[in-house]
Order: sequence, then C-alpha cells, then structure tokens
Amino acid sequence: MQALKNILIIGAVIIAAGFAFLGYEVYKRSTDPNHPRTFAARFRSEAPTTPPAAPTPPVPPAPPAAVKAPMPQETVSLPPGAVLLPGITTVGGRIAVQVKLADGRTQVLLIDPSTGEHAVLVTSAP
Repeated sequence: MQALKNILIIGAVIIAAGFAFLGYEVYKRSTDPNHPRTFAARFRSEAPTTPPAAPTPPVPPAPPAAVKAPMPQETVSLPPGAVLLPGITTVGGRIAVQVKLADGRTQVLLIDPSTGEHAVLVTSAP
C-alpha cells in the first residue's frame, strides 16, 4: 500500500513539472520576439525576426540650412463627379484609396506613388 502511494505522488510531481515547463515555454515564446520558434513566425505571414546587425555609428544631424529636394508630384485624374472617401492605406508599396463615383458605385484604386499609374482593384454595385 505504501508503494502505491509513493508511485502516485511521484506521478503527480512529474505531471505538475510537465505543466510548469509548458507554461514557462509558452510565456517565453510569447514575450521574446527573438526566440527562434516564436508564435508570430509560425502562425502569421511575417518572416521570422533576425538578430539585429552590428551597431552602426550614429549619423550626425543634417545642418538646419540644408533644404531637401521636393518630392516629385504625380497627378491622378478622377472621373467627373467622383469624390475621394476617407480611408487611405498602403498595399505592397502602392496607395489604396476609395473613390465614390457619380453613379453611386464605389471603387478602390491602387496608385503607384512613383509613376502615378493607377488601376481599379474593386468596384461595388450602387
């Protein structure tokens, strides 16, 4: 009878240690972004984080008199009566904007900021 009690106690201690280890591992992976097996790298589409590169010397600030060259401005012409709606985002290096057309339809345009070329991504029914 004493041997059975000792076996049950040892089994309970092993199970408790296993749960403690699992809890510690989940905590460590969820809080350390540089862990080699992070949850973010496994369950999201982002690439695993790499260790930071060697530190680079700080860049001295630009003198206040220096003026940066203006960004080239490209124009995108909208159809007559079209209105830009709020909500601008970036998609793969392009800018996505919502446009409400005069006939009530809504379009999502993808605009390449470097060339000004645009393409219709989605058009909704009125």
